[in-house]
Amino acid sequence: MSAFVAALFLPAGLSAQRDPRGAASRAPAAVSDATNFVGADLVYAQPQGDFAHYVNAAFGIAGHYIHAFDPQGVISLRAELGYLIYGSRTARQPLGGGALGLINVDVTTSNNILFGGIGAQVMAPTGTLRPYVTGTLGFTDFFTSSSVAGSQSGAQPFAESQNYSDGGFATSWGGGIYIPWQAGNSPVSIDIGVQAHKSGDIKYLTEHSITFSGTNSAPVITPVRSATDFLTYRLGVSLAIR
Repeated sequence: MSAFVAALFLPAGLSAQRDPRGAASRAPAAVSDATNFVGADLVYAQPQGDFAHYVNAAFGIAGHYIHAFDPQGVISLRAELGYLIYGSRTARQPLGGGALGLINVDVTTSNNILFGGIGAQVMAPTGTLRPYVTGTLGFTDFFTSSSVAGSQSGAQPFAESQNYSDGGFATSWGGGIYIPWQAGNSPVSIDIGVQAHKSGDIKYLTEHSITFSGTNSAPVITPVRSATDFLTYRLGVSLAIR
């Protein structure tokens, strides 16, 4: 969501682009004909409340699209989609070859969060640093999946299965700062922001939720249920696409 700010600060980069001396790449924004922006963020997530009792942290990426309703990008529409991993474990298991397990594979189980939303962003019209606030309505989807690959280094998975999934409605709000920057002929904005994500109770798996009672027995899956609030800290960029 923080990426929406890009729509507002990018005009600053555009105005600098028109300066033949190239000295105003961080000057206050001027009127720009760019209204659409796309970008990407690196994301660190910090669980809050009950969620923090079961999960320490999550890491991932997010992408965004921004549409500005005015030349300075003060009011914008923002859509965002993000992906986080909050746990991953790989274990070597025998696939066949008799009791000695002559054929072994690596089974990797990962715990993931898919989140997205759409909402509004309000940003300062000018400045070398352009603060913004944003809020969205959307969803979160928690899912755990396992994949199987050969035991040799670099082997690609040849089978995958989803072990568990649950999700629901979510809201988010936050803010940050956009820093207009110019790279060649393309206006670029650096985005530093934080966002709070809030949703109701969701069932999800942790690294200890899948257990085995015996070598040949089926796995026992024990989900956890709690509120799944978390904060995301973002570092990203946005580009104008007109």
